[in-house]
Amino acid sequence: MNPIPPEDSAKINRALDHLIDGSLSAEELLEVQEWMKADAKVLNLYLEKMSMESLLKDHVWIRKEPEVFTAPIKLRRVDRRRLVMLAAAACLALLLVLTLWMKPRQDAGAGLVSGERLPSVQFSAASVFEGVSSKTSDDGALPFGDGVVMQDGSVSIRLPSGVEALLKSPSRFSITGANRLKLDQGSGWFRVPPEAKGFAVDLPEMEVIDLGTVFTVRVDELEHQVQVEQGLVEVRQRTVGLGTQRLKAGEMLVRRANHETVQLVSGASLVDPDSLKDDAEVVFRESLTGVSDQPFSERIPLKGSWTVLEGIPQISHGRFVARSNFTHLMGRFSRPIEPSENAVVMVSFKSVSPMSLFHSEGFAGISLFDRDGELMFFGDKGEDSYSWELLTFGKNYRGPAEKRRAYDLAIQGSAETFTLRYRQRTGAFEVFRGWGAQGLPLIRGTTDAGLRFDGVRIANGEGGDFSFEDIEVSVVKETKGQ
Repeated sequence: MNPIPPEDSAKINRALDHLIDGSLSAEELLEVQEWMKADAKVLNLYLEKMSMESLLKDHVWIRKEPEVFTAPIKLRRVDRRRLVMLAAAACLALLLVLTLWMKPRQDAGAGLVSGERLPSVQFSAASVFEGVSSKTSDDGALPFGDGVVMQDGSVSIRLPSGVEALLKSPSRFSITGANRLKLDQGSGWFRVPPEAKGFAVDLPEMEVIDLGTVFTVRVDELEHQVQVEQGLVEVRQRTVGLGTQRLKAGEMLVRRANHETVQLVSGASLVDPDSLKDDAEVVFRESLTGVSDQPFSERIPLKGSWTVLEGIPQISHGRFVARSNFTHLMGRFSRPIEPSENAVVMVSFKSVSPMSLFHSEGFAGISLFDRDGELMFFGDKGEDSYSWELLTFGKNYRGPAEKRRAYDLAIQGSAETFTLRYRQRTGAFEVFRGWGAQGLPLIRGTTDAGLRFDGVRIANGEGGDFSFEDIEVSVVKETKGQ
């Protein structure tokens, strides 16, 4: 095993790709991890690949078969009537799934079919946005037709048709179909694959229809702009008497408020996709997939450090396990996040906890810490419930007599991927389902502003078992004060 990264960049890229798809041997995995520790560029490349993999695959995690535990499992008592009701509900759910699966799929045009999945929507870490609809979504998905007002930041969208879109604030938009988007204000960059030909963007004064291309648009109160970087688009103006115009690569159409329309040779792109990427600093990172069984006392994370506080936490089958014992494990950051930074703090993790252990006696979950003070806890509700819960303690930390503020996510399950986002400047926080700021937040709230963080604790009470594969803490500077 060579702990020094090779000079051949192609070899490094192949190894990281194999790491992401899980095809490395145990020896190769250890070698790649040593590369990451020896060279920050290799680690950053891996994190970029993970981010792109999550975006392009709609952040769908592949669940492993649950591990068989030999330790006794403590379950809540369930009466016979409740068991009968649960069994009946399960049968009805199965019948509904079979009915939907067997229902004939209807043609929706442009190679698409009805009933396809919702679009993947990923906001930038420091973004500020609000959903227009008063309805809330338990799963955080952005439904077709629901509008979003984005005051700051950017958003990456992947439609079911395969279209990739990047929108820049300030903007107002909605996704109106599997191959259609409405933009009332803002700037957008669009890449359309051949199979999604016919993709359309609705602007207030015109409709832009793709004929196989990469194009950008910008719209505000003064003018509409459409610019073609590759291929061909068709522009249909809504004003009566104005005909349809086609633009090819290198051409731009400008529609002004006085209805004057000018076709120009385009210059610089209206939207630079590279400029919209988050400049995030990772201060803690661990990925246990493929890691050999070992105690955490022997484990060095990809970023930061581990300290065992209580019990004997173990890595087993590529995941953290506590085996229902009282276990506390502290992950210290590579550097503290100071209050003066006015940063956005993101904590993402993938839980693979067996439900029978996670939702049992005791507590189980993760906490953000400042030295020895617990600021937030995110985990099992710890009552006769199968829900996740977020507890905020703030600058007073957690004390036996402290009144805690609880936020119930009302999500029934244990194997989940979540992201907690906290804004130091205001104390505002949100919880998203998925890795990063995906879709709409499940919950929003406010705690103390200016919190300091230097660690993330993994903890299990007697009988609880929070099990994870991946966890990351990152910091992003706010682009402006909102």
